Amino acid sequence: MKAISEWFPARERGFAGGIFNIGASVGSMIAAPLVAWAILAHSWQFAFVLTGGIGLVWVVLWLLFFNSPSKHQALSEEERNYILSGQEAHLAGVGRPSVTSVLKQRNFWGIALPRFLADPTWGTLTYWLPLYLVDERGFDLKSIALFAWLPFLAADVGCLTGGTIAATLQKYFSVSLINARRFAFTIGALMMTAVAFTGFVESPYTAIALLSVAGFAHQTLSVTVITMASDLFKRNEVATVAGMAGTMGNLGLTLFNLAIGVLVATAGYSGFFIALAVLDLIGATVLWTLVKEPRRA
Repeated sequence: MKAISEWFPARERGFAGGIFNIGASVGSMIAAPLVAWAILAHSWQFAFVLTGGIGLVWVVLWLLFFNSPSKHQALSEEERNYILSGQEAHLAGVGRPSVTSVLKQRNFWGIALPRFLADPTWGTLTYWLPLYLVDERGFDLKSIALFAWLPFLAADVGCLTGGTIAATLQKYFSVSLINARRFAFTIGALMMTAVAFTGFVESPYTAIALLSVAGFAHQTLSVTVITMASDLFKRNEVATVAGMAGTMGNLGLTLFNLAIGVLVATAGYSGFFIALAVLDLIGATVLWTLVKEPRRA
């Protein structure tokens, strides 16, 4: 997110954020058949070696090729000026922000709490989907490899949708940037209500379809709230805010994972899917209630 805030003018950040957020969806989409192949062809241990090795390759590529616009030697003066002209003057900032100063800002909680409430959906798709398909829908490993990637494919499309909705509202309806982001999040939260019916349908393929809608809806709202870190905070605060909001998201995921076992054992998966839908609607309410547009100089 820090790189997005440095490399893209404000009007392009939503779409750029969607592009980078696709990485998580593509990785998860590839993981199901890749891990199944690794287990069937070699062993379950090899699946860990293979996926871990891919991550190390990316570290090398990042260290070799990434740099900020002010230091990148291949960047033309024209492109550098284009990037700088689209940066908000009122969000300029220098120095290292303190964690305490971030925690005192209302807008931080305005985006951190929705992430706390929404991120359990992604954890569900990533960690619990295979178990659900085996326990409740009778899938074997080959069936998982054939179908478990579909929600992540839908999530790829959702990554681009959040930014597109916000840009469309700004361009054709003169909606402010922050309100456009909030509308995009709300649309995603409303679409997430479809996942509430997953536990009630009989067909496993209908269940996969509903989970695909959930993947699309979640990434539509997720990329929106993640991008808002660069819309609301000074550029020297963006990395800190995005990281701390991500911590809140993972805290929500951790607590929800702990609750899943109890919830599934006592009420089955139906209540679990209903909870996902309700949490995102609460997140949308928090986003509209707490977030305030920053004052322009």
